[in-house]
Amino acid sequence: MPDVRVGPELAEDQTLTRSIDSVPRTIDPSFMTDVSSFPIGDDLFEGLTAIGPDGRAVPGVAEGWETSDDGRTWTFHLRPNAHWSNGEPVTAGDFQYAWQREVDPRTAAEYADSLSLIEHASEITAGKLPVASLGVTVVDTHTLRVQLVTPAPYLLQLLDQPYFYPLYRPVVERYGDTWVRPEHMVSNGPFHLVEAVLDGRFRLAKNPYYWDAASVHLTAVIYLPVPEKPVQTLLFRAGDVLFTSSFPASQYDSLRASLGAQVQTSPYFATYGIALSFRQGPFKSNPKLRQALTMSIDRAALSKYLKQDIYTPAYSLVPPLPGYEPVVPDWARLASVQRNAAARELYRQAGYSDAHPLRDVVLTTPAQGTDDRHYMEAVTAYWRSVLGARIGLEQPEFKVMLQNAKLHKLELFQYAWDGDYLDPLTFLQLMETGSQLNYSGYSNPAYDALITTARREADNQTRYALFRQAEELLNRDVVFIPLFYYATRHLIKPYVRGWQLNVLDRNPSRYMFIAQHHGG
Repeated sequence: MPDVRVGPELAEDQTLTRSIDSVPRTIDPSFMTDVSSFPIGDDLFEGLTAIGPDGRAVPGVAEGWETSDDGRTWTFHLRPNAHWSNGEPVTAGDFQYAWQREVDPRTAAEYADSLSLIEHASEITAGKLPVASLGVTVVDTHTLRVQLVTPAPYLLQLLDQPYFYPLYRPVVERYGDTWVRPEHMVSNGPFHLVEAVLDGRFRLAKNPYYWDAASVHLTAVIYLPVPEKPVQTLLFRAGDVLFTSSFPASQYDSLRASLGAQVQTSPYFATYGIALSFRQGPFKSNPKLRQALTMSIDRAALSKYLKQDIYTPAYSLVPPLPGYEPVVPDWARLASVQRNAAARELYRQAGYSDAHPLRDVVLTTPAQGTDDRHYMEAVTAYWRSVLGARIGLEQPEFKVMLQNAKLHKLELFQYAWDGDYLDPLTFLQLMETGSQLNYSGYSNPAYDALITTARREADNQTRYALFRQAEELLNRDVVFIPLFYYATRHLIKPYVRGWQLNVLDRNPSRYMFIAQHHGG
């Protein structure tokens, strides 16, 4: 293992270089949906609450708050010393403007539905009410009142999401889509943007106007998009990257042997799988075919041999979390021989056979490295060996795949989701009718009714029971083929301190620092 000696003092150079898995689609908080944009957003902006070192919500721009007895009215008190990167104060109006922009139908923000717990948000996104009717009131410069439709036990965790960040209205309205360029952007987080190279690196510098700047030790953070995970490993070994977003699962054992504690893994509240189109193609009105596909995949073998058992096989959309167990379908408990036989019979009943195999269908997955490609190749191999289905594989750039998924042009495609907050709703809302993130086009009134009823409940036990019923419908209809629950995979230099692994895998640079060191 490398001989690295770490001292108690801060290193002279407080520049942290981090890798991300792809070029972010955007760093405009109103449109952030991809995982690679979130670390940059966490560094550039801060909501009413912020991400703590353990991934849980802590006071952010709001230094305090109170709520009504029915849990529907929240009043937030903003820090008078919270400022934008240009020195202007952060006000309650900055939050009101950002949230109204998010739900405005003209914005077409994919996360607009996530604000539906706020009074009139759903009616606004549907074009039935003006944005000014959103249940967010500026009481005074530093006081914001939020009116909810129903109680939301997870609200404080939700408020640290990008779509709840404040925005500096003058630059957004003056520069339009180009307000995110370094020469224009004004942000309120611990860092501000100084460089953004097309399909290249993002360089952030410490924001001297941040309210807690005195406790921020890093002077610069550099984000390098590196889609190929083996390349992330090479950059880490060379010392060009100090904190990787990931590393190849196939290298886990060898990396542990050579790097020891610099290899860090932990459970992650995220699910990886495949979505099927309910709008076009052979899956639209053929539930038996969908069922045959999901049953014929040996998830345990894939996790063992291709993911080194770092990832847990998944049979439901929602990962495990305290108090909520995933809804596992009965067929998942069958031995592989019985499961495959049942899958073949469903495939036959769906109208397919060796003489008439499923073909001319493509599984679309983004070009993100050999690990993911080999995994999806193995999935299509199962479909061919167990069912005789001949499904091809296509790997466009992530942004291209995402755009085609949004336009409902894909029949079968990779769909991964990271929970925004520790509640089943962050996953189950994806499949509601009309959701901007419902790329399958699935629509089931019974499912929608269960989610709507759960949204009105304050008691978690009651909510969770309704959510489990909703998951049973998803499993029955095979809306999604879950494959595994993620685990975080990072390579971190021993002299990078201040981070803490957490189930949401949110690691703001605000808490990190470079310790004095020799070697490594």
